[in-house]
Formats: sequence, structure tokens, C-alpha cells
Amino acid sequence: MAPAPLPRHERSWRHPSEVGQQRRASARRAAPPLGPRLTFLVGTLCLGVIAALVALVLPREAPRESLPVTRNAALSPSPAPSPVISSIPGAMTVGGDRFVLALRTTSGTRFVTTGDAEDVVIIVDGRRVALTKVQSDSVLGVSVLRSDVVANFDEPVTPAPDDSPPVGTSVVVRGTDPVTASIGVSMTSDSTSFVPLAGDVLTVDVLSSAPVEDLSGRLLGLYSERGGAKGYVPLGAIDVLLSRSR
Repeated sequence: MAPAPLPRHERSWRHPSEVGQQRRASARRAAPPLGPRLTFLVGTLCLGVIAALVALVLPREAPRESLPVTRNAALSPSPAPSPVISSIPGAMTVGGDRFVLALRTTSGTRFVTTGDAEDVVIIVDGRRVALTKVQSDSVLGVSVLRSDVVANFDEPVTPAPDDSPPVGTSVVVRGTDPVTASIGVSMTSDSTSFVPLAGDVLTVDVLSSAPVEDLSGRLLGLYSERGGAKGYVPLGAIDVLLSRSR
């Protein structure tokens, strides 16, 4: 539409801005190519600067992180603290199939073992001693026995301060060979009659009625199995049972 400005190709004159733009375009030149020697020198200099910065920033006296040793794509467990040597008073049966715990009571020495024990014979001072069942508790799964022969055990029982420690506490099951374990999670709210165990004890055969101790060698209870679970009967429940027996 008139009066519209004339396009550039229809007029003979040029605006100063157009003249300057053309001069700037003519003055532009491409950067000269770098030679191979110069390129190599610049690259080497950059790598040296990077290496110097890394060496400057990296701490030299900081402790290194120790990674766990992997074996067959599984983390090797950390070694458990070594427990003390056990001194629990008691004896093995003649067949070697169970442990019988000796406890001092007001009625004399009583022997305790898990299960409904019948015809139990132990070895005391190189002689066979037959034990007679006094009482059997089906709830605890524990039997109390006595002997008509005097059987003295010099070492008294050293009970643990808490026979039902918190979950995850390390314990030792004394069988033919000591087995490390830990306190498991109870499926019931009552842990006064049975405390479940976890750890290595779930994968090995354990002697019946084996003593379960803390890492200081103090007695927690006697090993037992109940409803497919592995654990122990606390010493406190055994003491209550002994107080009711003759």
C-alpha cells in the first residue's frame, strides 16, 4: 500500500545502516586453523592442569574406607565376639543325646532337662547315676529329676541378669560344639516361657537341653524346640517350676 517504502532492489540509494552492515560482513574472516603441534601442546597443558588440581584437592592423610570382603557374591559376616569358656554345672546322659542341668534347691540337688524325660542316666565322677522324674511341665516342656545317690556339683549356676535379653543380643548354645546365635523375634507377647533364637542355630543340629549362655558365660536357659521354632526355656521359668516341685 502507498506510500510504502521501496524495497532495496528498486532504489539506487542505501541507508547508512545498510552500508555499515555490508562493511561488517566483508570484514569478517574465519579463524585460522591450529596446527597439529599447537593442538598437542594445548591438550598436554590442559591434562597437566587437571592432574595438578586433582592432586591438590585429594586428601592425603584421610582414612581409607575398608570395604567388606566379598566371596561368592555374598558379604562375609563379621566375626562374632569370642565367648568365655562355659562352667555350667551338669552332666551328659550316657547316650550323649541330651544335657542335664544340676541346680541346688532347698530339697537338695535337682536335675532339669527339656522334654518328658524317662529313665535318664548320667555319668558323675566316673560312675553311672540314675535319675528319677519328680515333675514334668507340659507348658514349659521341662522335666525335673532327682537322684537317690548323692551327686555334688561344686560350681553353682551363674544366672544372667536378664534371661530374656533384647532382640539381636548375641548368645552361645553349648552343645557338642558351641554354636553362635542371637535373640530372635517372638511371635507372642509372652517370652517368659520360651525365647526364640536366630542365626547359625537354625541351620545346625543342637544337643537337646543344651545350655544357652550370654557372652560372659552366664546361664540364660536350656535349649528347646517348640512348634517348629528353636529357642530356649528361660532360667526364671525353671526356677518357678523348681519352687513348686518336691
